Amino acid sequence: MIKKLISPLQSILLSRKFCPACTRPLDDQKNREIRNNGTERVTCDCGRIFIYDKELENYRRAMFNEV
Repeated sequence: MIKKLISPLQSILLSRKFCPACTRPLDDQKNREIRNNGTERVTCDCGRIFIYDKELENYRRAMFNEV
């Protein structure tokens, strides 16, 4: 039940380019690594890893095999 409440809030934060855990702006993070397929690996200050798709201009949480 708690996941049903938290999940929409986290997706709203990601769509506005904020980290869902610490609410820091992901655009301002300095830990960026350009990948081969046109995406960037962004590590937030809190340690969570996100993938930024330049074509779609959105962030998503990195999967275990992308880390």
